[in-house]
Order: sequence, then C-alpha cells, then structure tokens
Amino acid sequence: MLKKLQRKFVGIAFVALVTIVFVQLFAVNIINIYQRDYDLRSTLLLLAENDGHFPSTTVNISDYVSNFWNPFGNGDLNVETPYSTRYFVVKLHGNVVTYISTENIAAVTDRDAFEFASQIYPKEPGFGVIDSYRYYYVKDSDTQKSMIIFIDFQRELESSIALVSVSFFVGLGFVLLLILPVYRFSKKALEPVKTSMEKQKQFITDAGHELKTPLAIISADADVLEICEGENEWLTSIKEQTQRLSVLVKNLVELSKLDETSQEVQHELFNLSEAVLDTAANFETIAKARGLDFSVNAPENIMYKGNEAELRQLVSLLCDNAVKYASENGKVIVTLYKTSKNVCLDVYNDCDSVDKEQLPRLFDRFYRADTSRSRETGGYGIGLSIAKAIVQRHKGRITAESTDSKSLVFKVVL
Repeated sequence: MLKKLQRKFVGIAFVALVTIVFVQLFAVNIINIYQRDYDLRSTLLLLAENDGHFPSTTVNISDYVSNFWNPFGNGDLNVETPYSTRYFVVKLHGNVVTYISTENIAAVTDRDAFEFASQIYPKEPGFGVIDSYRYYYVKDSDTQKSMIIFIDFQRELESSIALVSVSFFVGLGFVLLLILPVYRFSKKALEPVKTSMEKQKQFITDAGHELKTPLAIISADADVLEICEGENEWLTSIKEQTQRLSVLVKNLVELSKLDETSQEVQHELFNLSEAVLDTAANFETIAKARGLDFSVNAPENIMYKGNEAELRQLVSLLCDNAVKYASENGKVIVTLYKTSKNVCLDVYNDCDSVDKEQLPRLFDRFYRADTSRSRETGGYGIGLSIAKAIVQRHKGRITAESTDSKSLVFKVVL
C-alpha cells in the first residue's frame, strides 16, 4: 500500500516537474524565435526605408540593452550590423529587373538573385521566406516600381535549433537530477501515513486478540446455559452473534496481516488446477442444497508459482461469495484457464440484479450491495477485500464485471 502510494506521489511530482520545466523551455524558445524574426523584420524595414542600404547613422545598442521593458528591441542594429548582415537587393520596374546588388553576400550570384526575384514578384507584397532567406517585397503601385530585399537567416536558424537542442537536454538533465531528491522526500512526506497505518494495523491485531477471550467465554457460557436451561431463542441468538463476531475478528486480523507490506509472499511452484478443483469441490454440496447448478472447469496441470494457501483461500472466498449471492436455481461456474502470459480464474454466478456503477465498490471493506441479503447469508462485506489483497500480493488484478445486469463474474489475472 505504502509503496503504491509512494509511486503515485513520485509519479505526480515527476509529471508536474516535467510540465513546469518544459513549458518554461518551450516559452523561452518561442520567445527566442519570435525575437529573431522581429529583428529580421526590423532590419528589412530599415533597408527598405533607405533604398536597400543601411543608414549612415547607426543605432546605439546600449539604448536597447538598458530598456528592460522592451526585450524585442532590435539590439542587432549597431555599427557592425552593415558588415555582419548578409543580404542582397533586387529592384524591378513592372516585371523587368532593373537593379541587382549582391555585394553584401558571397553565396549568391546575380543570376541566383534574379531567379529568387522571379519566384516572388508575382506574389503580393509583404514579408515571406524562400529557402534560407527572409525577404520583404515592397511595391509602389503608382510608379510600378518594386524592390525585394533578402536577408540570409541561416545563422539565426542554426542558432535557434541549437538552443532548442541544448534546452531540451538541459531540461531533461534537470528533471533527472531532481527526481532523486523528490523520491527521497516522498519517503519523509509519507512517514505520518506510514505511522498511522502501522498503528491502525497494530490496533486491529491487538483488539482481535483481546476480543478472542471474551468471545470464547460468552460462547462457553451460552453453551452452559443451554445445557442448564434448555435451548431458547435468546441463547440461540447469543451463540449466532458470538460466532459472527468471532469470524469477523478473524477476518479483520487476517486482512491486516495481508496488508503488511513487509510480509513477502513465499513463492513455490504448485499445481493450481488441483488446488482450484479441491477447494471448489467443498462448495458443491452447499450449492446443490440451494438448487444451484455448480460446475468447475479447470484443465489439468496448470502450474503456478505463488503462495498455495493464499490462492486456495482466494478460490474459497470467491466460491463462497458466488454461492451466497447466486439467484435461486441459478448457475455458479468456476473457470481456470491459461493465456500466453497469465493464469486466469473466472467465478461466475447468476443474480437477481446488478448495479454496474457499484461494481468497483464491491472490494471496499464492509461494503455490502444488499444489506438485507447479507444478513441472511452471514456476509460481513470483508471477504472480497481479502480476495483483492491476496491478488495484489501476487502482483495480479481482480475485477467484477456484469454484461447483462443479471449475472456477475469475478475475473482474476495472475
């Protein structure tokens, strides 16, 4: 129980940590990409305003660095910008190229510039991207003159990709570095829960042992009174209720022991087919007395490595539950089978009605779907809790299913 709770605690903390870290990194990268694109647009507009050239007066970079509230200011515009910016310009009159300038870029020839412009001038004016170039197409509708300015943003693109890669690995390393402290912290965080559960289990065990003696005395006194006074309804009621309390105390102590996380299952290989057949056979007479059609289907020699005593108890609990709550003249079918990966046990019984919404609650302690029926059959609402604990100790799962609301099947996967 505590290990499961700890895994959930660590899992939730891990998901929260991953979400926070990577949302921040995502935001940083998006802002970085936006800022670089903003800088490119600003540079293109500046070139367009100056007929394809940088102005003679440069922007003081300190104005942008000092402006904390304007992180998207174009800090690239300084005295070195004209020498570090790789760009070329193409001017057109109508659809005729009248001017090409490639002196500020070495990787593009005049013919390359012409081909790039030929792909763009039929389009609408504005910003765009072609290959690794950010361009700005401006057109004067009155004079039919237009200009296309291209800036190579390969360096910006590589820098952005590098930042994404580095931030991903830094974020991953940060999460992995913190998961160990989170795991250790989870143990301390669960210490109060662990202490409370241990006290609860100890109380149940101590109370169970303390109750055994007075219950035994009450039962013995009732027997003596019955001998002396003869049988009557009051003594019969005392003996029945004492017996019920004795069984309930026994079940509570047993469930408390099964919940002990420190108590490991003693695994041994045994014939599960024989165990199911032997255990289920004990309920055949009871089932027939109630007019039930009781059958067991178990192939020979299905071997399983686990705790034989606990699994026999599991079969007994499920069969007992099926026989008690089966509808009159109904069926009870116990089926053991093997899949490619698991050993499965199904216990089916007909019943009067099933509330499908309540099926998950059947394994809750002291839960009884039909209280009046439980009193008649002597149910305590704890048997299925013990069955679930046994299955969980064998790393399996147990579910309750109903397809038609007139039958119930408990499925165990080991």
